[in-house]
Order: sequence, then C-alpha cells, then structure tokens
Amino acid sequence: MAKVTGPLMSLDASGTVAKTTTFSKWKGRNYVRQRVIPHNPQSAGQQLSRGYLAVLAKAAFAVLTIAKDVSHLGSAFFQAAVMGAPSGQSWISYFQKIQNALVDSDNTAFLALSSTIQGYYGTGATALGLSDYTTVGNTPVTYTAGFQVYELAKFAVDKLAYTGFASGIDSASSAEITAFVTYVSVSA
Repeated sequence: MAKVTGPLMSLDASGTVAKTTTFSKWKGRNYVRQRVIPHNPQSAGQQLSRGYLAVLAKAAFAVLTIAKDVSHLGSAFFQAAVMGAPSGQSWISYFQKIQNALVDSDNTAFLALSSTIQGYYGTGATALGLSDYTTVGNTPVTYTAGFQVYELAKFAVDKLAYTGFASGIDSASSAEITAFVTYVSVSA
C-alpha cells in the first residue's frame, strides 16, 4: 500500500500500488517506476559465491570488535583491520572482498596440510567459538572451523603485516596458533 503525504494534493507518495507501480524518491525527487521482482536463480555458481561470503562472515564473527569488547578497544587484529581497510569501507567488507576470490584455493591448500597442523587450527577455532559451516544448495560444501581460522591468519599475514608465523601459516606450530588466537580475540 502506498503512503501518501498531503492526500488531497498528492505532494508525496511512497510504496507500491496494485502490485504494478512503485512510488519512491531518489536524491530528494519523487519518481514512479514499474514494480520489479528481483530474479533469484539459485544457480550453482550463485550458491557457491554465497557460501564463500557466509564462511568469511562466520570467520569474522570470531574477531573481538569494539562492540563486543567491554573496554571498547577491540583486539589487535580488529584494530589493524580497521586501519588497513580503505577509506569508507568497513573492515569486514574489506576482509570479504580480499578473501572471497581465494576461498576455494585456500580451502584446497588447507586440506593439503598435515592433519597435525589442521588440528592446531581446529583447536584455535574451538578457543574462538567457531564451528564448521556447510553451504546450502545442490552441492553442499563443508568448511571446517579450522579453515575459518586459516582464512583469518592468511588475511592477517597478507594484509595486516602480522608476523607471528615464523615459517608461514602452512607450517604453523601450536604455540603460533595460540598466539594468533590471542591476537584475534583478546583486547589490545
């Protein structure tokens, strides 16, 4: 139902009338357009892309932000990510933008790691409160909680200049993962 301001003179209207015509404003000016229902094809590619964004969002949830920190500082990871994000872009959108194209290849690299190193990342994920994420759709993909920590570590090393992994994230030790978990989740 359209909302009308000044009904006798029809000065302003917003909303949809009879499921055909939509009244709205753009840059302060009134306009009318045909009602459009967005197309949502649920294609395999679209579902895969949504899965990438979702697993990155799950990983980002582990980061101690200002909103979650009682001291209102956030973790060192959070502070570095905020400072590293381009002007006008949130750290989370920057993280997703950078890592989105890499999720598939990073997951392959993570699965190629030894089970011991995967276990270190899994232990770190448990400490951060992360859980495995399975995409929806015709061909579901499961991204482990350890992989989510791996994505955070990759971003931290590549974009935030984190130097806590002596020989790289692919051969991280238990102590290095524990230190990284502190970097992600403890107030700076």
